Amino acid sequence: MKNMLVVAALGTLALSSCSVFGTRSAAVSGQLQGFSANQNLGLAIVGFNNGVYTATGAQPQVIDKFLTGGYTLTLPRNVPQGTYRVVVFRDSNSDGRFNTGDVVLSRDNGKLLVYARQDNAVFAGTKFGWNIYNSANRDIQTTLLNNYDLEAVSQ
Repeated sequence: MKNMLVVAALGTLALSSCSVFGTRSAAVSGQLQGFSANQNLGLAIVGFNNGVYTATGAQPQVIDKFLTGGYTLTLPRNVPQGTYRVVVFRDSNSDGRFNTGDVVLSRDNGKLLVYARQDNAVFAGTKFGWNIYNSANRDIQTTLLNNYDLEAVSQ
């Protein structure tokens, strides 16, 4: 009986670290610099391929009116393998989503969020799940996804 309880407890612990799709839960964080308050801003994860942003369908996090300087954004688990960016955008139609026509107000920070279905799938060194790829030094973050800082574009 005790062995069955131990096995059940270990099984529950193992399953809690995975999602329905088998990927580990992840979040990305960083600092916000140069954004003015009261601009109807949002923070979104968008696809980024061949220099083009595409909406992922994931709900963005709305940045508070006072722009406290930092953010943490939970990353979705049901996206296609590929490269993504976190962007600050002006929600022009106030629907709480990044849409075609919304203006991206954050500059390119040289980093990509990479979702890989298996190790080394997108770039050498990426691990299964979410990663940050820094194009400046080809560094890859695979566990702690932080320092994804966003700076406002000069207007």
